[in-house]
Amino acid sequence: MTHKAEHLTHLHGDTLVSKDHPRIRLRGKLDSLQAQVVLSQCDLKAADADPALIEGLQEIVETLRELMRAEVLEIPIAREGLFGLTWAEIRTKSYAAPMTVPDMRLGHSYAQLNSLRTAIRETELVAVEAFGAERADLIRVLNRLSSAAHVLMLRS
Repeated sequence: MTHKAEHLTHLHGDTLVSKDHPRIRLRGKLDSLQAQVVLSQCDLKAADADPALIEGLQEIVETLRELMRAEVLEIPIAREGLFGLTWAEIRTKSYAAPMTVPDMRLGHSYAQLNSLRTAIRETELVAVEAFGAERADLIRVLNRLSSAAHVLMLRS
């Protein structure tokens, strides 16, 4: 068995890359984002937030898992929407309402969801760095997830 250097990891199959490879950075960001969503669900549940918000976040975390799988396996993303809405409908709902300047008076749920929205945006930027236009499907879903977080913010 060949020893793998600690600074290397598997991109796919037997292909090894440095751990600072853009796709490995994206995987780390997706992993971190999933953790943030789950922690937010726990925080919102502890704060007796609307269960619909917590369930909406469950759909987001499931989508993030699908994104990770699609990226690692180099397959297309199958999901076409969230909350019973298509991606186009989510985008329309998000754009129809003005973005509110974050303020603690909007409450814990709003602040928690806004924090997730910004983390999704950061992950989208890492995806663009990793793929450019090569994985437009992945980048599109991340873009729509930030819109989905905004839709949840409107419900909070």
